[in-house]
This record gives sequence, structure tokens and C-alpha cells, in this order.
Amino acid sequence: MKFWGKIANLKSLFLLLSSFFSLMIQAEAEGTRELQPESNRNVRLRLSYSLPVTNNDGGPFATPVAPPEYRLWVTIGNTSEIVYFGFKPESPNFSFVIKDSTGTVVYPASGTPVPLPTSGNGYISNYNQAVYGPKPINAAGYDPLTFSPNYAGNFYFEFSWTPASGQRYITYWDITVVGSGNIEKKGRLWSKNWQLQMGNNNDPFTGVMYPYTNDQITTSIHFNGMAPARFTVACNPTGVSNTGNFIIDRKSVAGNYTYPEYKIFVNNPDSILFPTGILGGVDSVVTSNQCDGHLNITLFVNKPGVANIILQINPAPGVQPEDINLTDSVYSGYSTTIVWNGLNGLGDSVPSGTIIEIEITYVNGLTHLPLYDVEYSASTWKGFIVDLIRPQGNKPKVFWDDSNLGGSINLSGCIDTKGCHSWGYSLGDENSINTWWFAVSTSLIPIELLYKRSEKYEHVYTICDGDSILIGGTYYKTGGTYYDSAINTLGCDSVHIHHLAVKPSPIVDLGPDVVICQGESHTFDAGYNPDYTYLWNNNQTSHQITVSTTGYYSVSVTNREQCTRTDEVYLFVSPLPGPLQIKHN
Repeated sequence: MKFWGKIANLKSLFLLLSSFFSLMIQAEAEGTRELQPESNRNVRLRLSYSLPVTNNDGGPFATPVAPPEYRLWVTIGNTSEIVYFGFKPESPNFSFVIKDSTGTVVYPASGTPVPLPTSGNGYISNYNQAVYGPKPINAAGYDPLTFSPNYAGNFYFEFSWTPASGQRYITYWDITVVGSGNIEKKGRLWSKNWQLQMGNNNDPFTGVMYPYTNDQITTSIHFNGMAPARFTVACNPTGVSNTGNFIIDRKSVAGNYTYPEYKIFVNNPDSILFPTGILGGVDSVVTSNQCDGHLNITLFVNKPGVANIILQINPAPGVQPEDINLTDSVYSGYSTTIVWNGLNGLGDSVPSGTIIEIEITYVNGLTHLPLYDVEYSASTWKGFIVDLIRPQGNKPKVFWDDSNLGGSINLSGCIDTKGCHSWGYSLGDENSINTWWFAVSTSLIPIELLYKRSEKYEHVYTICDGDSILIGGTYYKTGGTYYDSAINTLGCDSVHIHHLAVKPSPIVDLGPDVVICQGESHTFDAGYNPDYTYLWNNNQTSHQITVSTTGYYSVSVTNREQCTRTDEVYLFVSPLPGPLQIKHN
């Protein structure tokens, strides 16, 4: 019984798998099929009027207020193509139109929004119909509505309702493009800012999406069981912002900081309409350092990409506060020059003669995935699985920096096939968590540069009136600004600016030398001033001294500016004459 029971169970499993694979083989659709591979996970389109685009509710999506990046687009290659589409709205009473890229309504012919169907053509009643696709290409599917464009281009679906606020949801949906002979054209459906809603907060999302970068690199993001509740998916080349500071922009931050730039598809983009880029390289690098302090770094590359340059101002390993990071787009066919202004990361001028190591990395297919408020990810979630789709190449490494939020950092790259960069509730709640990768990078051998610049040095001197100071070979006694210049060892001007201030000195005059007779005394007066201090050579500290001994007497007088002047005088004490002798004849 146990043996046959096992056989029966194996047969049931085989039939289940056969049905599943039969379903997938026959499926001809683009929408629910890709983003909801499991029937029991309700991955809904979330249509929204919320403004502004940066608000904490996710911004608008596929409604009249949505900017171009926030619309639901389909691309048509030629007029022989047809769009089959259908929906299952979660609630009734909302409508749609199809517009071209200029905003002109091209469906319906009346130009007036029509209600989403709740039965008949264009209505998808269940999950299987959404996966099988439209009946003209799969009899097991749904009866579609059709749109036959009169010209090729990009068209978008726009949904609306009254009052024009809040959100609506579409449970099942399909937008499939077919060519002659009803041959499906996959990779035509895209948005730059998808907005989706799971059935429950803790439901895992196992869909796959395909960002297409500006340099025509396609990668895939398998979300691998991330439990996001309501979420938006947008990709760009820098991260949570685009300030020009590569290191800052890529860090995860508190609040809603995401922005869309790349097209994101639900299938590998059609390679005819969205061609495959090449993986480029750097042909040469030229540096030019002028005496004005600017450093020009000129790159010659064989395809567009992004150059990341680190100037190691501080020779300590790793990135230090003084180091500089420069990031800019580079283009093939002509040179791209990236300019550094000569200031270190703290805003101070780098001295002439500093040895700087220049590290250059040239990147293709740089893709950042900032996700806002993804907080319900289960402990079993291992992170994203990222693969390079077009062109062929190695599996991309995945990077992140959650240090702003007290999370982990991986700047060396993760290539775990089970997933990279997972987080939990506390890190994801109301924060923007950024993950990035690239298709290929070329790290050049570091360039060592002896940096030069014309230097300006400022010196401040203070002397007392009556003193002098040697500046550039000349003694100066008068306050003012004096200049001294020379050529430094690297051939640039070296200018010294000397600021000289002269403080007032006290005036002291003890008068001429004095002669007195023995038995007399004399008072020397240095002149009274309450702001002065006095010191005589006999250690007295008043402005006057009275003396009766032959000798030199000096006084040092100091004012509040700490300037001192000294005067000296000589006192001679003449002896009295002796008794007069009487001379006898």
C-alpha cells in the first residue's frame, strides 16, 4: 500500500507539473502572466491620482495627472501590428483611453473615456485567462478588445474616475502586441515607474522585471519573494538622488527619495525596437594640470557609459573625507573631459606638490533600484537575483550602502545565486533602500600625479611703532600690505601676501643726565598714564623714582598693546669740597 501510495502521489505530481508546464507553454500574454507567476498571489496594478510624484503614497500612476515617466506604455513597431488587451477591475465605475505620445486620444474613436469592461470583450474573469492571453492567439484565453494603430510609436493607457483622487486597482490584466499571423511581440509593455499592490502585506512578490538602461543594456531583476505590500519600481543611473556626488547619491536614506529614468519591461525588451548595446572600454586617458589649480581628466571611450573617478588626496587606504569622487557620463566618438577644481573633500585647496593617485572605473549598464517603504520582507527572503540579459556577459555583482540607516554595506559586490541585499521591517519602514549593479566595469591602472598649482600664501604680522620687520629682503616700519612672489619648484607662481599692522608704542622721556651734590636727591619721572606699567632697573614699579646715588637709571614702560619703550639717564653725585686749609707765611 505504501509503495502504490507513493506511485499515486508521483502520478498526481506529474499531472500537476504537466498541467503547469502546458499552461506556461501555451501562454501568450504580457501582464499578469509575468508579474504574478503564482496564482494565489494577487499582484494588482495600482492606479493613482496621488501628487506630488514624491509623496509618501507612491505618487501618481497611469492616470491623467501622471507625468510621462509615470504612465503605462506600449510600443508599436509598424501599422500591421495589433494590440489585444483586457482587464478585470477590482471595482466598477472607472474608465480608460489610449493616447499617443503627444497626448492625443487614439482609442476609442469617439475620444471619450469608456468604462473598463465587467463582462464580454476585454473582461478577464480569472487568473488562467490572464495567463493564457487573448483568444485570437490562444483559444483558452479571454475575448480581447483590440487597438489597431495608424502609425508606429509609443502609446499609453490612461485610467480615470470621479472624483479624480485616490486609487483604483486592476486584479488581472493583459496588454499583448501581435504582428502578422497573430505572432506575439514580447517586450513591448513598459513603464518607468510601475506601481503595484500585493493582496496582503506579507505576500511575497516573485515577479521579474527588465530595466533597459540609456546605454542599451538589459538586466533582469527577480524579486525573489520580497514582501512589499504597496510598492513602486523605478530604476535610474545614480540612486536615491542625482546631486552629482556619486557616493552620497547611492546611499539608502530615510524618507521617499526615488526617481525614474529607465524603461522597465515585464519581458526582455524587443531587440528590434530596443537594440542591444555593446560592452565598451576605455581607449585612453589624458590628464592636464594647469597652474590655475584645475585638473582636467579626458577619457576616450568606444561607447557611452559612466566614468567614476576617485582622487586619493589622503593616501590612507579606502575613501577618506579629503578624497574626491567625480562621476559623469562619457560618450563615444569624441573625448569627455571631467574637471576637478582643486579643492579636497573638506573644501580646502590641495597644496602644490601633493602626490595624488587617480582611480578610474568605466561602467556600462549602471542600474540603481531605490525602493521606498518596503518593510514587510520575510526573514526567508535572500534579496534580489540580478542577471545580465543583453548583451551576453558575466553575472553582475550587486552592491548596497545602508550605512545612513544603520544597515550593512557591500561595496565589493555580491553574486550569490540565491539572492543579494535583503532587509527587514525596521530598515525598510518609510525609508528608501537602494541597490545597484552594472553590466561591466573597466578599472584602469591607477594614475599617480604630482599636483601643481599657483599658490597664494597670506601672512599677518604685528609690530610696535618704532620697530621694523624684514619682508622679501626689505625692512618695513609702516603698516600696509606688501607682496613677494617667486616661481615654485613645479613652475607655477608662488605669491606671498604680507599684512603688516603697527601698534602704538608708549612715549617715555627721562630728560638729560643730571648732576647733584652729595647729600641731595633727584626724582626721575617717566610720565604718568593709568594704562601703562613701569619697571625701573632698581625694580621699582611706579612712574617716578627718587635716587641719590651715582649711576645709570632706566625704565621700561609697557602699554595695553604690549608695546614697550625704554629710556635711560645718568645721575652724577658730585662730592662736597673738603675743609679750607690756612697757609702761614
